Amino acid sequence: MLIKGAGKPEGCKLIRFSADIEGDTLKSIRIRGDFFASPEEGFDRVEERLREIPLSEMEASFNVLLNEEGVEVFGITGAGLSSLVYASRKPVSPDKKGNP
Repeated sequence: MLIKGAGKPEGCKLIRFSADIEGDTLKSIRIRGDFFASPEEGFDRVEERLREIPLSEMEASFNVLLNEEGVEVFGITGAGLSSLVYASRKPVSPDKKGNP
């Protein structure tokens, strides 16, 4: 299932993402937004290394991988990213007229 989301979770700048999720596994993710990551190449490696992880481990894995790749970030956290992904998986409730 392909999902997209955007938002400003607590303690974060604007985060935008697109992800492919199969069951409860993150197959791939692209993360963009108004946050800062240095070095950028290390952040790209973090995105790649997040493939095939259980969604329940995304928050912790993101933080560990940032550390392993030596990436410093400002405006994004594992908790913020994880909360956006989970929120984007929820079905949209229709309004009284049946519109999503």
